[in-house]
Amino acid sequence: MCGLFGIIYRNSSVTPALEDLTNSANLLHHRGPDAHGIYASEGVGMVHKRLTLIDLHSRSNQPFWDKSRRYCLVFNGEIYNFRDLRAELIEKNVTFQTTSDTEVLLQCLLNGDAESVLQKLEGMFAFGLYDTVERSLLLARDRFGMKPLFVYGDDRIFTFASEIKAMGPWINFKPDQFSISSYLLGFGGPTKGFTFYRKVKSLAPGSMIFVRNGKPAESSRFFSMQDFWDPDYIDNLARIKPGQIVDKMEDLLLKSVEKHMFADSRVGAFCSGGVDSSLLMAMAAKRHNNLAIFHANIKGRWSEYDAALKLSQHLKLELRTVDVNEQDFIDLMPEVMKHYEHPFTYHPNCAPFLMVSRLVQKHRVKGMLSGEGSDECFLGYPWLGRERLVNTYYRFVVWLKTLVNKIPDLGKIIWPCEGNGKEVVKMLLNRCETVEETQNVHNFASKIVSTKIEEGNIRTVEYLNYHLRTLLHRNDSLGMAASIEARFPFLDNEVVKIAVNMPYRYKIRLSPTAFEKAHPGIRDKWVVRKVADRYIPRELSRRTKIGFWTTAFERMKVSPAYFDESFVKDLFELSQGQMHNIMSQSDQGLTMRLLHLDVWGHVCMRGLSLETSLRKLRQHVSLLPE
Repeated sequence: MCGLFGIIYRNSSVTPALEDLTNSANLLHHRGPDAHGIYASEGVGMVHKRLTLIDLHSRSNQPFWDKSRRYCLVFNGEIYNFRDLRAELIEKNVTFQTTSDTEVLLQCLLNGDAESVLQKLEGMFAFGLYDTVERSLLLARDRFGMKPLFVYGDDRIFTFASEIKAMGPWINFKPDQFSISSYLLGFGGPTKGFTFYRKVKSLAPGSMIFVRNGKPAESSRFFSMQDFWDPDYIDNLARIKPGQIVDKMEDLLLKSVEKHMFADSRVGAFCSGGVDSSLLMAMAAKRHNNLAIFHANIKGRWSEYDAALKLSQHLKLELRTVDVNEQDFIDLMPEVMKHYEHPFTYHPNCAPFLMVSRLVQKHRVKGMLSGEGSDECFLGYPWLGRERLVNTYYRFVVWLKTLVNKIPDLGKIIWPCEGNGKEVVKMLLNRCETVEETQNVHNFASKIVSTKIEEGNIRTVEYLNYHLRTLLHRNDSLGMAASIEARFPFLDNEVVKIAVNMPYRYKIRLSPTAFEKAHPGIRDKWVVRKVADRYIPRELSRRTKIGFWTTAFERMKVSPAYFDESFVKDLFELSQGQMHNIMSQSDQGLTMRLLHLDVWGHVCMRGLSLETSLRKLRQHVSLLPE
């Protein structure tokens, strides 16, 4: 929806320079091209760039003030239950000047304690609320991390922003070598806490920070994913029949789609061709005429265009398509990196996402429904369907290795024990981001004594953490690059709550008619597909997941000469010969991570122009045919 930036000086007599605030605003222009506002006073500066979706009037521009001009709010996101919250406040004699969710959020915060208010909010948000009397700042981020919020603090200033680049006028960026090293060892990249930028941190989803009058920031959590577990709900869902589960799922999704379609600007839908986005579009099309739908057609064997076209014909809607060619994965790397702000090998399909977002922007649609979150909630990834078989095989191999290692003298020669040093080092370097989270989930589940949490539902909560955060970052950064807001009906609170509490058999189910290569005889996302059967043809509701698939990074070849003058060579203080030696011994995965790290360093750290970076890529990088 928007872009925001704020700065607080430890010395409250210093007024932030208007020129620097304006530069920060300009760096966020793509996030909010419709309106902007800047506030500067002693010790504080606030910036907002607005993308108008609800209450398009200028009265809802930000920074947004209460009537007394004491409290100043900058807010990015959508509060989907704002009308219900507004009605509650009106009953308490609170009056409103706008019809926006921004004013409702402000009044909620002024009429209740922050933690209670945050737990009641349904939607996506990141905001900063400044109290000009107490000289205090409250920051918060939604429970899933749909909207980004980065912070930086030292003994001089404390800043926050929707994108790290907005901090550029105020701090000198330095690479965080721990995050970089973890990434090179195979970690996907940090999604909360530490970042690729030293001392710049990402506020964890479901968290808030309080900064008071020059004192150190205090952080706390108002929500964790395991809070969705409800023993009574688990028992209730276990007792009802399969058809009732499908009915309940359909009802919750219909309500969620309706909430996510609400706007005063046009809202459309991403049409990947998969069951999740297809179901959402079919539901939305029931109540909204002329729904705008968009598709990125990755040319070649992984194209899903035919499925997307069949859906559009079934719904009698026009499908707007952008073709994605092989060279686009090279040519768009610098621009994707500029918005993504760190290497994106974890999601090779970023280029198609940016391209389809630009197509949406050309048709003047501002909000887009996305099927993101369904695979995490209902275990839709192909490897999860065969996980039980894999786990059984893995346990057998571990047992056999343990047995062999017990053979005196010869055991460890026959089957050497390599240890887990590499994984522990990676864990150390990424500051235990995923390991600690996984431990917390399992510990929470073990403490629920009134009922047993199924292993499959533990997996759901695990996937709603790190992996989902990477997807939401992709959707936000590359959608907002084209001034497009993505909305996620599958991440409605009630939809997620039923997902994490329903029996595992309604997600992964034995099915003799399921002829999927990845897991024959097993139907994934069973309950979602059963709902989809009611809205779309079975050839679409039963399609195997492909999901923007591409093998481009697996086939990308990089000439060693690329690194002759490179950020990576300078970062590790290597000679040209040493760098060539490193590249000659790197496998394809490490080669791609080094390439991405170098592009990130040039574009995001050194400010190299996109054109210069592109010329270098075209000169030294190519794609082998598939």
